[in-house]
Amino acid sequence: MKIKGLLTTVSVGTALMFASSLMAQTVEKNVVQPDTSIWTLDRCIDYAMTHATDIRKKVVEADNARQDRGAALGGFMPSVSANVGAQFSWGRNVDPETNTYNTITTFNNSYSVGGSLTLFDGAQTWNAFRKARLAVRLSDNALAIAKDEKAIEVMERYVDAVYNEAALRIAEDKLADSRSLLEKTRRMEELGEKSYPDVAQIEAQVADDEYQVEHQRTTMEKARVELMKAMGAPIDLRLTLRSRGLTTDFETGGRLKTEATGGLLARRGLEAENNLAISRFDYKIACGRLWPSISIGGGVSTGYYKNLSSDALGTSFSRQMKDNLGEYVYASLSIPLFNFSAIKNVKKARNNVRLAEIEREETMLKINSDYRQAVLDRDGYIKEVGLMERKVASDSIAHHLNSRKYEEGMLSTFDLHTSAQTLHDSRVRLLQTRLMAEIKKRLVEYYEE
Repeated sequence: MKIKGLLTTVSVGTALMFASSLMAQTVEKNVVQPDTSIWTLDRCIDYAMTHATDIRKKVVEADNARQDRGAALGGFMPSVSANVGAQFSWGRNVDPETNTYNTITTFNNSYSVGGSLTLFDGAQTWNAFRKARLAVRLSDNALAIAKDEKAIEVMERYVDAVYNEAALRIAEDKLADSRSLLEKTRRMEELGEKSYPDVAQIEAQVADDEYQVEHQRTTMEKARVELMKAMGAPIDLRLTLRSRGLTTDFETGGRLKTEATGGLLARRGLEAENNLAISRFDYKIACGRLWPSISIGGGVSTGYYKNLSSDALGTSFSRQMKDNLGEYVYASLSIPLFNFSAIKNVKKARNNVRLAEIEREETMLKINSDYRQAVLDRDGYIKEVGLMERKVASDSIAHHLNSRKYEEGMLSTFDLHTSAQTLHDSRVRLLQTRLMAEIKKRLVEYYEE
């Protein structure tokens, strides 16, 4: 049951009684010890931070960003490689000893070690490293945002689950009250003070209350399933929720607990700025591909040769490894004269920068609008709480007086039911308003801190 649409069956007074009954505590040596079996809001959030699949994926993505940064740093280092080769040749080929063509069978074995270093590539390597370094901060920020969003989701599901548990107890209490009223009305019928239609009316009310109890029990189980889904908990996990006033969790728990610092405005703004910066690095890298590149390198090589067609004893392996040893160094300049795809990539990267600028502006407008909406909702619900408290007080007095009139035969069963339903609806709206006010307070803090 969604809080905004289906909070229709809870009484504030009975909800507080039910919430207090769930505060399982142990007393030892006059010291009250907390019951670790109780799942508070903070405990549910902490569990979600380590078990929710979307959070775990963000953690892996953040680690991948660090691996990419390490790979980008490797672009500044020289590349070194070693090669070993072996070759059999037969038929017409060059004799390495005489450098002439002969029809012989030979065996060649080559060894080489070489390295190269890029001195200049249009700053592509440098900008790639800067982009990878920024991507690490972006991934860490994305993880913080994901944790905040998960905390908000768990909070909403937690309140929804606790509400539905209270709603079930309220429905059961209402059913008990209706059954008691039915017995009283039946006795009054026996005394001639009430008629059978009055009894039938109360019987119908009892039947409706029985239906509401069963319906609410199913709704409660669904709400608990949604909470465990948001937490990433197995379906067989036993959750005993602490529903004592709910405000206690908000007041003692402080801000929604995540490892992030700063509020949503700062993190979302940073995300938009980082995305823009990354697009600018992509543009610089694309431009670097149109610049010349300079690299240097060097290495050593040697080899072994044997004529398998001759019975003559050839030069030994160790002697050839020394005699055939060669060294080399080189410098290379590569100038791109025309690269059509590279030119198009530059233009595309420039467009991506413009797109990132627009998206940054759109993001800032959205988060500021969401923040303003949360503030308005918070202030509105706080005002509504005071108004609904006055209405509940008035409806309570009216229903008490109507109950006395009913017992004295001055009020019909239908009018008494209407009065009870009016009081019930007022209490439901008051509870809904209180819960929504607490949620909006936390959302505003989520934006601001």
